[in-house]
Amino acid sequence: MRVRTFISLLLAPLATLPATAAPASPPNILFILADDLGWTGPSCFGNKDVATPHLDRLAAQGMKFTAAYADAQCSPTRAAFFSGQYGARSGVFKVIHEQEPPRAFHRIPTPNLAMSPDVATLATTLRQAGYATGLSGKWHIADDYPAATLRGRDGGKYFDRYGFDFCNERADRSQPYRDARRFTDDAIRFMRENRAQNFFVYLSYVAVHGPHIVPEEDRLRWTERLQGKDPGIHPDMLASLEFVDLSVGRVLAALDELGLANNTLVVFSSDNGGMSKAVHSAENHPLRMGKGTLYEGGVRVPLFIRWPGHIASGGRSDVPVHFADFFPTLCDAAGVRIDPLHKLDGTSLLPLFRDSVLPERTLFMTFPHYLAGYATTPARAVVRGRYKLVWHPYDHLVFEGGRVTSATSRYVPEPLIELFDVDADPGERTNLAHRYPAKVTEMKELFTAWMKEAGAKDVAPNPAYDARRPMFNTRDEALGAGNAGRK
Repeated sequence: MRVRTFISLLLAPLATLPATAAPASPPNILFILADDLGWTGPSCFGNKDVATPHLDRLAAQGMKFTAAYADAQCSPTRAAFFSGQYGARSGVFKVIHEQEPPRAFHRIPTPNLAMSPDVATLATTLRQAGYATGLSGKWHIADDYPAATLRGRDGGKYFDRYGFDFCNERADRSQPYRDARRFTDDAIRFMRENRAQNFFVYLSYVAVHGPHIVPEEDRLRWTERLQGKDPGIHPDMLASLEFVDLSVGRVLAALDELGLANNTLVVFSSDNGGMSKAVHSAENHPLRMGKGTLYEGGVRVPLFIRWPGHIASGGRSDVPVHFADFFPTLCDAAGVRIDPLHKLDGTSLLPLFRDSVLPERTLFMTFPHYLAGYATTPARAVVRGRYKLVWHPYDHLVFEGGRVTSATSRYVPEPLIELFDVDADPGERTNLAHRYPAKVTEMKELFTAWMKEAGAKDVAPNPAYDARRPMFNTRDEALGAGNAGRK
């Protein structure tokens, strides 16, 4: 009974905590999202290969979060942002419409859903409170990849149902670098046209996601700058990151020009970590693995929040936070009431802005899929305080020599439990599960109880499974052999 009561208290919705007082003047909200930018991508987080002065300035003028968590892929992260819910609850727990080639998997992946426009979202909630709402860039939450495709539905009513007054007329995922300029132009135009009222702008770049198709002058400049050195990251990707930083600088300069900087809450983050080619790759160093996994390299992301007059310059928070927290946080900042019937997994982070504390809580992540391209089997993760449980309940992979390739992967049809102290060991190199079995049991019980409460889907046994058949034998094909610029 004591354990059950303890778990029930932990799972009580933190969104029911008393809201902080609404600001005297609700802020404009600008949310800038990069794609596939690893935790140490910005130079203020340790990137020695490329300077990101505009991101660094944003961090210095606000608060830097060192333990911010996204999901393993872009769609569930974006759905968590708009819904305030973990993927297990929203139904978006992997990339929309992404299909793996048929294999005799140990288990059968569960179908992935799309985020319904009929539920409360951050955009609909802010618009109902009088905000002008604009979406500039990548969508990839329901039905289609770019936001532009939303415009062709029902005379524009489709993106309107998701809560947007505006979205781009054109977007092309095949040109992330080029489209960063277009997305930035449209975001600035929307802010200028709506400067007389409060606005919410979701500026979502496709960069630094591949393909890294950059102008020839940038490619030559970076080749010369590296002088034959191999940082482990393709020069075109570094050029793409540099251009994202310049684009962020343009948006911040526009806020200054319009006289809106002091009353605009600006957030910058990434939807997941970078693609990993090694267990401890240069893209995500010092973190383990990358995109598509629940290890830190896949789910820990950079996060900066600037809000003049409400967040002191140079702030830092080491408290674990999640993308599901943005919905209640931004509504709290705007003094906007969320539909009480809309179940939230996130909580408002405003106390952290004021150097206060949040009650200790538990973050949950689930990825019920086999994906060759990301070298992952179904996995679960629990973060509580300094400890993180990574749980592969059915099977797992071992990588010989630390390289993540088809040739080096060895499939093990057995569960794997790992416990890490991510404060002391962010690279998740030392498994503490055997040292702290009671902690493992506690965190597994927390996850099991939450999974039941959230109605989480899971994989099902595959009666056609053939243990003689190697799995993940098409990872290299899935990554695109010879696609040197892809991250």
